[in-house]
Amino acid sequence: MHNRPHSRFPELDLLRGLSIIAMVLYHAFWDLYYFDLASWDIFPFSPQIMAQIIGSSFLLIIGMCLSISYARTIRAIGFKGIWKKFIIRGCKLLSWGAVITLVVYFALDEYILFGILHLIGVCILLSPLFLPRPNAALAVGVAVITADYLLTNLSVRSLFLLPFGLGRITIPMVDYYPLFPWFGVVLIGIWLGSVCYPHGERRFPVLALESINKLPGTQFVRFLGRHSLIVYLIHQPIVFGLVYLIHTLV
Repeated sequence: MHNRPHSRFPELDLLRGLSIIAMVLYHAFWDLYYFDLASWDIFPFSPQIMAQIIGSSFLLIIGMCLSISYARTIRAIGFKGIWKKFIIRGCKLLSWGAVITLVVYFALDEYILFGILHLIGVCILLSPLFLPRPNAALAVGVAVITADYLLTNLSVRSLFLLPFGLGRITIPMVDYYPLFPWFGVVLIGIWLGSVCYPHGERRFPVLALESINKLPGTQFVRFLGRHSLIVYLIHQPIVFGLVYLIHTLV
């Protein structure tokens, strides 16, 4: 099935929007917990598992979208423009990650030294090495995830290893997405994107897509998916402020 060169795929916007909503709800509950207004004990599983499921789904979609963007950029401007485009995008995300780090430290006295924005920024910078080779991306992705289980408990303690997730990290952080294993998830997403959207075009029909698009709220969820960075940047100050207001009134 062929698509216009720069058309969006509504199913990816929808999935990304659902991931963003799940992330907002998770952070909202974390804020309630922070002010002792709720307890994680009401869930039958640990909050860490919940965060990993949400993060994995979001990062898989990131990898798929990188694959589509790469294919379309190659068609439009050739391989020479790839590095420039992805370096600009990666540095933009790293800059926003640095802003989040500073805001969280000075506003909450908490640490986000390598959160999800830092991770995505680095993944975008590294992705041109793997985007032309999706099968290699799959192999390296599986290796990165596997290596995480083998290297996490190293006795080494160093801040230089913090972005990699290697060794024992003793600094408590409210958001931490190291390259091991999460870069592996993005790489698998790159491979998945090459399979489902080769050359930036949808390979398989999305069943019931038209019916799903008619459901109430679908367009709003897709809107959130299209503007996921903005939603991520503004949702926590808004939600945290509302929860703080509730805390002062209770």
